[in-house]
Amino acid sequence: MKVRATLEIPDRSITRAKLEYPTEDVSFSYLASINMLKYVALHVWEMLIVTADSFADKAVWRAAQVNSYPVVVGRLVDYNNNYHSLYEPPVTVTDHKVRRIVNGSWTDIAVESIDLDYKGRGQMISCSGSTIKSFRYELLTPIDPLNLPTPNAVISATDTSFASGYFGFSPLRGNYPHGGGDSGTAWLKAPMTPLPPALAVLEVEIEGSGAPEDPYRPAMSKNLVEIQSLQGLPSFLYQEAKKYEILKNKGFTDEEIQLLLGYIPQHQVDLNSVTWGAFEFSEKSPTNTIVVVGDNPYQQGAISKHIELARSKNLRVLKPPRNYGEAIAQYQQLKRDYKHWLAGKDSYAYQVLGLEELDLFQNVDFYYGELIEHKTHYQQLKQVPDFEMWRRLEVLEERLSKVKVLTEERDRHLEKLRRIKRLGW
Repeated sequence: MKVRATLEIPDRSITRAKLEYPTEDVSFSYLASINMLKYVALHVWEMLIVTADSFADKAVWRAAQVNSYPVVVGRLVDYNNNYHSLYEPPVTVTDHKVRRIVNGSWTDIAVESIDLDYKGRGQMISCSGSTIKSFRYELLTPIDPLNLPTPNAVISATDTSFASGYFGFSPLRGNYPHGGGDSGTAWLKAPMTPLPPALAVLEVEIEGSGAPEDPYRPAMSKNLVEIQSLQGLPSFLYQEAKKYEILKNKGFTDEEIQLLLGYIPQHQVDLNSVTWGAFEFSEKSPTNTIVVVGDNPYQQGAISKHIELARSKNLRVLKPPRNYGEAIAQYQQLKRDYKHWLAGKDSYAYQVLGLEELDLFQNVDFYYGELIEHKTHYQQLKQVPDFEMWRRLEVLEERLSKVKVLTEERDRHLEKLRRIKRLGW
């Protein structure tokens, strides 16, 4: 059992691969120069450039053209098992999302209600403990990846499908070979913290088949309206709707438009779409819990439509908790009906309250559970280099020791950390 990394060099040679190397605030160009990258496919569209080592808590920031459907990936185990964040502009008001692939089944686990045009943007996926986040950055002014500004939007989900894996990005998408980015546009970084607080907590039913074109997702209230019938929308939407109208008037079917352009131009907006993230979403459960954090960008009041839908089906509608105690009480209430939940109370509290100290609590719980308690993904965490594991635990301990609130919980989690470090893995 190793606690600190040991350097085993039987042939007395010292190579870059045998040494510790920077794993935060480092460009993928540098990782390429020291031969610390790998390559893998993602479905039939993407080729991914990923880290050579597996990590648990990391982030990937990159700048890319939205017209190349940019993807950043976290905790990738293989082609059919990973988390990834993407921009998908032709779809209706759900252009920024986080997806999970487990054994080839696709699931949307977090979605921002927004329509994106095709210009360049920054994006980031961040994994810390059981929290998977995606950040959207508008590149209206120059951005330094070593000193990132406040993101323009954050979406998150709580998920325990994967504990570690490779992190990376797609340089190009096969059927959209324009735009994209190279290794100089992507950076490996420490996980990021901020989350928006909940506006509603809802029980939802499921739709979808799990196919890439029809992922599992919450069954949400919809109100699809033709773009040309509305005023005040972004100008690029009217241009896309005009493309669709011209082709339809020429007699083209949707299938033919897809073959011709590679996508179907957006011609509708959903005035009921909202920004949400799932908590331990499972297609095997008849219902799931989502946390709504944003209203519709075009017509305020969409959240109430989802509340009405949930109540009409006799599903739970919970008021956003005001503090840690209320969040824990909600979690305990929900946990009784969701036996598959592996993530704990602090993961829930973090997702609904968004406080930095709760991110630290849930992150410690993640390591304590996987290394000492239930060990569900123990073998996955064993793939993380020892020097990286030790480094992350020390960062968590240092940051936790500075927390000035919820001191009893802080001390309890500090003791968990110290026990992990005593016992090793």
